[in-house]
Amino acid sequence: MLKQERVAVTPCDTFTGENLAYFFHGRPAYRKFHKQPQDWELPFVLVLKSTCLLNIRRIFPFDSGAFHSARLPSYLSRFDETGYEVSSHAGAVDLLVDIFFGGDASYFHGKAKSREEVSRRNGLNIRYAQVLALCSLYNREQLEADDRTLAIEVQTDQDVSIKDNLLGAVLPRSYFDDSGLKKYFKERGVQVRQYDVYPINTEAYVSIVYEEVKAIYKKLGLING
Repeated sequence: MLKQERVAVTPCDTFTGENLAYFFHGRPAYRKFHKQPQDWELPFVLVLKSTCLLNIRRIFPFDSGAFHSARLPSYLSRFDETGYEVSSHAGAVDLLVDIFFGGDASYFHGKAKSREEVSRRNGLNIRYAQVLALCSLYNREQLEADDRTLAIEVQTDQDVSIKDNLLGAVLPRSYFDDSGLKKYFKERGVQVRQYDVYPINTEAYVSIVYEEVKAIYKKLGLING
């Protein structure tokens, strides 16, 4: 990926027949579980500019894969997914963050506004049940899935250039110590953070990765809290 300096679209098993690349806005939420991971199975995060996508295919306020695989509560999944796809609305991501979280720091930490507060400030009633269901999801009501389901998802159907768009990276020490990678990041002025490797499963690294991404955001002046 770094050699080609792009994130390439690949065949999608959710939206079949489409070649897509997926991104989570603002949070290093995506991951796969490995009980005894090899170093190359550990979390590796690339922080890209929000303007890196030339064409946005879809925006969902949650993980669409979790929606399709019935990992979200029934109070939300009973609605049609198209009602939650908001890419046609200008500034959709910023609106989602503002309405349901109040700011980037709260969104990053997953501190959502209560359903009562969102309803009061936006004049919502039962006729806006689909929006209220999203409030309930962000407040983790009856939610058994983890933070992957709660991040804003952005899809594109075009390859995404990393060149001039890469702001930061979080990687295991084994990658951090690689001379070729060090040179690559240094030449491009990328903020790099590393974490040590232990004999633990991949979930045990989640909070470490969040903290390192947060450190990058603070260094770049993108978040205050």
